[in-house]
Order: sequence, then structure tokens, then C-alpha cells
Amino acid sequence: MSKNALGLIETRGFVGVVEAADAAVKAASVELSAVEKIDGGLISIQLLGDVGAVQAAVQAGAEAAQRAGQLVSQHIIPNPHDDLVDAFALDGKDSKDFDLESLSVTQLRSLARQTSGLSIQGREISRSNRDQLIQALKLARDGDQADSGETDGN
Repeated sequence: MSKNALGLIETRGFVGVVEAADAAVKAASVELSAVEKIDGGLISIQLLGDVGAVQAAVQAGAEAAQRAGQLVSQHIIPNPHDDLVDAFALDGKDSKDFDLESLSVTQLRSLARQTSGLSIQGREISRSNRDQLIQALKLARDGDQADSGETDGN
């Protein structure tokens, strides 16, 4: 991973996360790498950059979310482990590159929430078991490959 720190800000509701993201990217040279919607109105953002920049961005973002009355949590992980980078696609790799069988149910659910065209949505994702999640993700991946004309060479 070219960035050496991961910053996380979690808010309740859309207004808080927009305030947090805006303040964070204005405060320091960081990349807003992901926005993840979670059940119950929770939304989290991931920020990548140098440790000092991520610290400044998370602090500014958390303060902005707090002013909007929506801050739930904030956290910074300096130098995240390679397994974390791979599991959560923090290096920009496409989720299609994952070996789905190697991911935990929690990781599969997170990936499912970020995958468009999935046959299960919303709370169904939270209620799905490992096999259901893998099947749905494979179907979505195969559908994307078919739509783009990709083949596996067979």
C-alpha cells in the first residue's frame, strides 16, 4: 500500500458523514478511499495517507461530524498489516481479485455491501450465511465479467 495510515470515521446519518468527509479532505492531503453504509443509519469513511495527514484529517472530520451531532466513532491505524489491506481492498484492488473462500463472514458482508448488482441487499446481507454470501458475490462477479465481455479463457 502506497499510503501508510488508515483513518476511520463513523457517523449516524448522511449529513454527519458528508460534513466529516468534507472537513477531512480539506484539512490534509488524504485520499477518501471508501464510504460504507451500515445498517441502522451508520455510515463510515476510510481515509488513506501519511500518518500525520491522516491524524489531522480524522481530527478535523470528527470535529465536523460532532458539530453536526452525528459522530459515532473515529480511529487511526498507522501502518496497517498487509492482511488488513488485502481483506478490505485498501490498496485499490478490485474486489473481483479476492479469493472469496478465504474471507470471514464479516469481510464477506462488508464486500457485499460494496458490490453493485448483488442479488441480496440491505438487511438480507446481514442475515445471510457464508455460503449465501459467496454465491451472491460470485454471481455478481460473473455477471460483471459477462457484461464487460471478459472470459476466463475456457
